[in-house]
Amino acid sequence: MKRFIASSKVTFLALSILIAAIQASACTVSENMEDSLPLNSAEIPNSDRLRITEMVIAARQWPNVEIRGIIYAGGYAIERDPVALAGQRGSALRAYLIQLGIKESNIWMDTREIKRPDIDSRGNKALNQIAVTLVPICEGGCERLCSDPRVMPTTRAIQ
Repeated sequence: MKRFIASSKVTFLALSILIAAIQASACTVSENMEDSLPLNSAEIPNSDRLRITEMVIAARQWPNVEIRGIIYAGGYAIERDPVALAGQRGSALRAYLIQLGIKESNIWMDTREIKRPDIDSRGNKALNQIAVTLVPICEGGCERLCSDPRVMPTTRAIQ
């Protein structure tokens, strides 16, 4: 029994070191935005459309990948018909991503009713009813992007 426990500890230690080594060389590649909209409005402001366009242009620089668009759209409980409003916001964002050339099959959308506002870094309430994230879709994994000089990772673990 002692031999089994000792062997298990060695195996656990080896796996822990391996996982740490893998995590140490990982990075994240994405383009992100979130914003607050006027209450009860489903219209995406031109400033957000411009930011999303800039994100798509940046994402097109990722070599040999397709682009996944992830949409989060919410309606606050204090808005009129928040669930329907979230759907309208999400549909507007989806249509805009498609207009910019993102394949419809590569777009994921999450809509929801939001009960409480977010709190920003200064402690102020932030509505943030919409968010768009673009990530690469890579055949066989995206690790190669971490060391590609054409790609600016969003996060990179220190090695």
